Amino acid sequence: MPIWGKKILLAVMSLTALGFGTAYLLTPEAMAALSGLAVTRPEATAELRGYYGGLQIGMGVLFALGLRFPSWSHIGLGAAAVLFLANGLGRVLGIVLVGQVDSFNLGGVVFEFTFGVLALTLLRSRQQLLVRELP
Repeated sequence: MPIWGKKILLAVMSLTALGFGTAYLLTPEAMAALSGLAVTRPEATAELRGYYGGLQIGMGVLFALGLRFPSWSHIGLGAAAVLFLANGLGRVLGIVLVGQVDSFNLGGVVFEFTFGVLALTLLRSRQQLLVRELP
């Protein structure tokens, strides 16, 4: 896949993660309500801001570093592959255990598996290029 494919994916993942992370940091109750989570005490708001906000902002920054510095692109893609695929698998397991799915979780599964598989595909194409360059 051409280099622009990697850049487009890293840019979209960065903007998406930064957007969701910022939304969770600034309006955790509203974001929790979208997913059906109940915020029952102030400490839960801190959890939403820290884990959902902070982690996603960190992911967005990592993807942006991969976009800005070519030597970091495989790190960003590798992190995306592991984190998005693991999140998607966890979400699928949660859906199976509950026995029902809503549009929020269905969208999450599609989103996470799409980004994870695309990142993995780009990493594999990079590996194939590196192997071809060996003497």
